[in-house]
Amino acid sequence: TFVVGREQQKVFAHRCVLACRCQAFRGMLTQVPVGSQDSSSSVPHQGPFILGNVQPEVFLAVIEFLYTNSVTLNSHIALDVLTSSVEYGLQDLCKLCVKFIKDTLSVEQVCEALQVRVTLVGSQIILQYF
Repeated sequence: TFVVGREQQKVFAHRCVLACRCQAFRGMLTQVPVGSQDSSSSVPHQGPFILGNVQPEVFLAVIEFLYTNSVTLNSHIALDVLTSSVEYGLQDLCKLCVKFIKDTLSVEQVCEALQVRVTLVGSQIILQYF
């Protein structure tokens, strides 16, 4: 269970799906007991996980991608989903977001897209596609 955004919307997902598809979630969902040096003795972390800085619609798009390997984007969330894809290390989602942004970029969104590009300039993922 994740509690997402200011709205504190509950989002449910299967631990095994998230951990198999995303290394960042694997780390979040498991923890190694204190004093243990054996990573195979990790135990499930008990939720809920609080993600207050992510919009629910953006997080749901990430979850959709992890389950289906595709994503439903719109111009309101595409840049935020792109940022999340970089944070979670999801290169394929990043490619889908960049393609969507390139295909639908409008005059009104240019400045925001440029700011995202500048903010994420250290990310090799972004530099490859944007």
